[in-house]
Amino acid sequence: MSPLKLDMSLHILEDSGAPAGSHNHTTIILLHGFIWHSGVFEKMIPFACPHNTCLLLVNRRDYPGTTPFTKEERALLPTISPAFDWEDEENIAAAKGSHETFTEARAREVYDFLVELVKSGEVPRADHARNTGGIVIAGWSLAAIFMTALLAHVASFAGSQDDVNLNDFPPKPMYSPMFDDDIASEEQQKAFMNWVSGYFKHGGSAETLEDKTPLRHPPPTISTLRPEEIGCLTCGPPGEPGGSDEVLVHSGVLLGLFAALRTRALFFDKGEQDRDPWKNVEVRCVSSECSISAVVWSVIALRREIEEAKAKGVPTRNIRFVLIRGANHFVHWDKPELALRALVGDEDVIE
Repeated sequence: MSPLKLDMSLHILEDSGAPAGSHNHTTIILLHGFIWHSGVFEKMIPFACPHNTCLLLVNRRDYPGTTPFTKEERALLPTISPAFDWEDEENIAAAKGSHETFTEARAREVYDFLVELVKSGEVPRADHARNTGGIVIAGWSLAAIFMTALLAHVASFAGSQDDVNLNDFPPKPMYSPMFDDDIASEEQQKAFMNWVSGYFKHGGSAETLEDKTPLRHPPPTISTLRPEEIGCLTCGPPGEPGGSDEVLVHSGVLLGLFAALRTRALFFDKGEQDRDPWKNVEVRCVSSECSISAVVWSVIALRREIEEAKAKGVPTRNIRFVLIRGANHFVHWDKPELALRALVGDEDVIE
């Protein structure tokens, strides 16, 4: 059906529509990751109605259909070149400040999108007892940055919402072809797409995670797609050297900003919890068993981080972990119904 029209900088690429006759469906907003736009979620659409949901596939800024970044907005993303002076504290502080301003602005865009969606009258009220209605907003892969930013800054916004899903955010830098100096810069994007869509066999500990080499069977998801499908589902410029997503990730990692953002998003300082309008929101960390090592490690690390915080009496958000067995980072394409169940179901393990 025709996508819902909202006058926003983000773009609804596809709208499954409300299930026929339903007055208590749940609205799921899906935000895409690096290079792949929200068309990559299209295989989930046929399962929306059977699960009493309405899916909105939403493109982030700099991707098809959205409002392009202005020069002023792009200037906020600091470029960390080999000549960057790591001894200059003022220079480092300025780079961190501009990056934080950029991510807060993106969080505000997501928040404003939610507000306009609710104002449209298309969202049934949430019934937590029956697990119906309301909104679930999910950020896949790189879009988890925008979910953590949303949670980190929502107390300075206003209003409330129902569910936020965090998918695959690493607490420290791990292997990625995009950071591999042994791969020519013009080949990194191609290598990344093959690697990130692979199936990996991991051991049961951080030391036995497989970083680089996916299984031959099942093959990487991208190898099962026709060239025209890949062309229709991807948008290269944001991920190319100097592109908005590439600079966002690269500078954020080097400046150590994502760990601080995660801490602010998931843990409360003394007295802060009572002032947060989203203090009762469920935060769902969805991961796939055969995903890239950074994903698997992030879940191990986050579980430990949450357990240690609770042992010290530090208040945390209501965090739930959901694991999808036998799935890779592209579960929404290879096993779309499992992906949908992970977002709205009551199971902690999906298979």
